[in-house]
Amino acid sequence: MSNLALKKRPLAGKIMLRPGSTSEGCLLCGQPLKYSQMPKIGTCEICGQTQETKTACVAGHFICDSCHAGSIMDHVAALLAVSRETDPVNLAMRIFELNGLNMHGPEYHSIVPAVLVTAWQNAYQMRDQSKIDEAIRRGQQVPGGSCGLAGNCGAGVGAGVASAIISESTPLTGPERQQALQATGQALMAIGQFAGARCCKRDAIVSIETFVKSTPYFKQAEPLANYICKQFAQNKTCLGTKCPYFPTRLKILDNRKD
Repeated sequence: MSNLALKKRPLAGKIMLRPGSTSEGCLLCGQPLKYSQMPKIGTCEICGQTQETKTACVAGHFICDSCHAGSIMDHVAALLAVSRETDPVNLAMRIFELNGLNMHGPEYHSIVPAVLVTAWQNAYQMRDQSKIDEAIRRGQQVPGGSCGLAGNCGAGVGAGVASAIISESTPLTGPERQQALQATGQALMAIGQFAGARCCKRDAIVSIETFVKSTPYFKQAEPLANYICKQFAQNKTCLGTKCPYFPTRLKILDNRKD
């Protein structure tokens, strides 16, 4: 591992972040992020903690996953705690509108399993807040950038997390473990159909839709809501009409149906 440390700001813990809900790139300066193949030692610009990282912006700023998510996960948890929505896509769309949610980031690794577990509990009236909290916690264990650095998108892993929590899977429960592994694998395969840079919203919705179609947990559910992206203008690497959720593409498909 390289001993090269990223530049440390003297005001760690007192830095004002850029407004969130549509932000991508560095939360401090807005510059593009750089991903390295080998880890470096970085000092988080916000909390001051030092850790290995493969991600920093072109200006050298590093923000750890916990600080990147910031307080947004508190707002997500609060929304889920009172929601009675049984459609996980509708629930995800509500979260996507929360002020402070970044365009991309490891927070989506928790959003996917938490949304799925919440919607499933609501559908079957089996409310257990501790399992929703656990979905968030497990999602936070998947590092940011895992999609490109490990071939393991956190949104796809979130599908497996949801399956594991719903079925109470452990390493020793054969069928339940199998279902969790398959949920992750199927979500990752669906995400991998798109030959483009990461889009956390696209990957989250793909994972949720794949979970509903390929697992037994939502078999009695009504058809899912149609997700139409509203934030594509803030995504510099948007696939445009190659994305199934791009507004223009959906209008073209609707016209063809007519």
